[in-house]
Amino acid sequence: MKNKFLIMFFAFSFLLSPKVGFASAAMQLSVGNISVYYAEQDKHIAELAAKTVNRQQQHLYEQYALEQNPMIIYIAQNASQYRQYSGSSSPLWSMGLASNDRMLVKSPSFSHQTLTAFRKTLIHETVHLAVTSYDLPVWFNEGLAQYEAGQFSITQKTLLSRAAWSDRFIPFRDIEYLIQMPAAKAKLAYAQSVAAVDYMIDYFGVELVAKLLYLIKKYEHFSTGFRNAFLMSPEAFEKKWQENSKKHYRIYLLLDTGSIFWIPLTVLFVLGYVLTRYRRKKLLKRWEQEERENNLLSNKGDIIVKNDVDI
Repeated sequence: MKNKFLIMFFAFSFLLSPKVGFASAAMQLSVGNISVYYAEQDKHIAELAAKTVNRQQQHLYEQYALEQNPMIIYIAQNASQYRQYSGSSSPLWSMGLASNDRMLVKSPSFSHQTLTAFRKTLIHETVHLAVTSYDLPVWFNEGLAQYEAGQFSITQKTLLSRAAWSDRFIPFRDIEYLIQMPAAKAKLAYAQSVAAVDYMIDYFGVELVAKLLYLIKKYEHFSTGFRNAFLMSPEAFEKKWQENSKKHYRIYLLLDTGSIFWIPLTVLFVLGYVLTRYRRKKLLKRWEQEERENNLLSNKGDIIVKNDVDI
């Protein structure tokens, strides 16, 4: 899914000192506590990146009380440089990686991302870095990053619809192995992750989610923080989310052009259209017949009145 599949890796080769490697051959600028290293032709991209990440850090602090820690961003100017610093384990489709206090992203100048997609990549990875020291399961970590980046797409909702109809949601505990999943299963795992966080914020409110993050940090344990924040276990929440999703996302299958559901739906639509046209024509003919009969009766009445006058 390219820009939608932005996995947080915990160890890869671009984690270098800013004085060596990538940084030594790059230009540098700073905004607040954000430092960006980039190639000369990506100056405007670097400025956009610094401002976007700085604003997102401020938002995360205001929304969830997440600390605004210093951060280093590397903007790869081509695919070769991205591969060099991301390491051989990173997927070719990834647009960004983040770990500790470092972020590596592809420049839109070669990755064919729109600036909107590039901003979403930056926001997504900024969330990962903001919670890097928290004990979070993958589904919540990826879900929050996608939610904040506005990456909950119609495509993901149709995937959830398929899973709802077939009752094949992936257990949250299995999403821990997301990196090892085949592409199709990974797409559903990402969709479930963002849908779960979206439901959590809608159901509990953003204030309680902020409290959840505070308690996770306090207890250094996700389940303990979850129970104290929401008065239910993560497992109970997962069950509640699944029940809601089976009702909420079923309708999105209508938007799934790859589903066989469209075949009978199209047939029903055509039949409905034909029947509606037929009924309408039949109704118009009946109205025309009634109008002719009324006119005939009216003309007969006029003749009778005229005869009475003559007599």
